[in-house]
Amino acid sequence: MDSKRKSSILKAHQDSQKSIWAVGGGKGGTGKSFIAASLGIELASKEKDVVMIDADLGGANLHTFLGMKESDVDLGHFITNKVSSLEETMVLTPFIGLKLVKGAENVLFASNINYYKKLKLIRHIKAFNSKRTIVDIGTGSSYNCLDFFILSNPGVLVINPEPTSIENAYYFLKSCIIRILKLYIKHYQIQDLIKRVAEQIQDTSKSIFSFLSEVMSHDRDHAQILYEALKNFNPCLIINKARDEKDYALGESIVNVVQKYLVIDLNFLGTVPYDENIHQSLKNMTPFMSAYPDSEVGKSIKSIAEKLTGISDTTNP
Repeated sequence: MDSKRKSSILKAHQDSQKSIWAVGGGKGGTGKSFIAASLGIELASKEKDVVMIDADLGGANLHTFLGMKESDVDLGHFITNKVSSLEETMVLTPFIGLKLVKGAENVLFASNINYYKKLKLIRHIKAFNSKRTIVDIGTGSSYNCLDFFILSNPGVLVINPEPTSIENAYYFLKSCIIRILKLYIKHYQIQDLIKRVAEQIQDTSKSIFSFLSEVMSHDRDHAQILYEALKNFNPCLIINKARDEKDYALGESIVNVVQKYLVIDLNFLGTVPYDENIHQSLKNMTPFMSAYPDSEVGKSIKSIAEKLTGISDTTNP
């Protein structure tokens, strides 16, 4: 990777000044698209200036949660250069103040867009004039997912109270951190740390804390650079589909584990209860927040939206 490439993503991590939220999950089925759509609807009802982007490349379905079907343009038109700007792909939604960039449905291998197309997409997202931009990203730890999550301020991780979901979320965050550390190490040309980072990637049992402690013992100055890099990475957490008291207590436990072993602050936004009506509203193509705004789920979404805007407005100048 040349210096121009490295500094581009590094700059996206350091200088993102707008409220751009990437909603992701370590695995599929966590309900991230439902959470993203519900937050978009709630925020638009208050602020009238929200754009949603379905960047789940290869698995776009955000429009369904908004009660929408086909559109003449989507993200695929931008990826294949049929339109010159991402803004040209925006379409109106049934909700006042909420616009959507629909996901690419008819573009083969959209999930494997190359590095330059990804950077172009990131630049156009950052250029939006909207007050709030919500990006629904894919699952897994591909560089595309990691970079979309890292560029946001903050990224929002949606997980379920299940062992596999929690484990995948942990390794997703760890992958983000390793991605950030590698970018900083290459940017500052700290050559002797590159091998150690490679070893860190191979040894999944090794925590970020132990890795940084090892660096600190050899070179305090370089360790400080890496610690400072991670101070800029403050993702958020939502527990979705909670069923009992144990599920509701899970959020704070995860925050403590992440802080201890991954050396980052994870902001716990809240817990969303399980509700069978979510599935039914999706089958009916009726957005849940329209049909059940006063439900326990609806109240949770409203509370999370308030916390999220508070965090972003505090961190942005």
